[in-house]
Amino acid sequence: MSGLPDLGNQFFFPRFSSLPLDAGFITFYDDSDDDFIEFDKSKPRFRNRSYRKHWCTFAEIIQDNQWPVRPVYKVKDLSGRQYLVSFYFDDQSLFPDVMKKCKVGSTLCIMYAERHEFMDGNEGVKISQPDAVKVLPVNLKDLMAAGHVFRARIKNVPSSTTPALCSNCNKPAEQRCSACTLSVYCSKECQSQDWAKKHKKECVVFKQLKLWDVFDWHKYDLFIFGVDFV
Repeated sequence: MSGLPDLGNQFFFPRFSSLPLDAGFITFYDDSDDDFIEFDKSKPRFRNRSYRKHWCTFAEIIQDNQWPVRPVYKVKDLSGRQYLVSFYFDDQSLFPDVMKKCKVGSTLCIMYAERHEFMDGNEGVKISQPDAVKVLPVNLKDLMAAGHVFRARIKNVPSSTTPALCSNCNKPAEQRCSACTLSVYCSKECQSQDWAKKHKKECVVFKQLKLWDVFDWHKYDLFIFGVDFV
């Protein structure tokens, strides 16, 4: 069943405490990981895992730890739990782009995130694949709000009997935002007003959610890519 689940659905958008453990964290598989990962005990430890579904965790950056070797950030999830996210790209030439985009107040959307134990004993998430993360320039509160608006607009498609209404003033409207195509306006003035009020933040979120909306999140059949560092 294709379509983006509610961003508050913890089955697909888990908090940190619910993430599966990565292969380096555990000696044997954990039954709590069964919702995310299927294990084949007949195979070697680091090759016995396959994904059951798509999932993504959201982490708002609250501090740049300024680690000299690689980008490391303190983040928080929707429960308020704080932890570390560290970038382990093989191609370190991507790190300047990471540091440019990863600002305090932005949100990391990490596909197939797993809990990792770093060498100093701290727990967090290790990002090894550049195509597994998307950085959105909004905080968690604004991301969730945009997610609710997105789902409402996707479900309520205008028709001849229910014309589109201006996203700013609720009058009948036909002019769509050229970037996300989800916000509709009756005039340039309303479009400018809505951009200043909220759509500047919404628009970039809507574009990402549209990319996710085409997948069946219940079944892992192919890797959902990010686009920031590829």
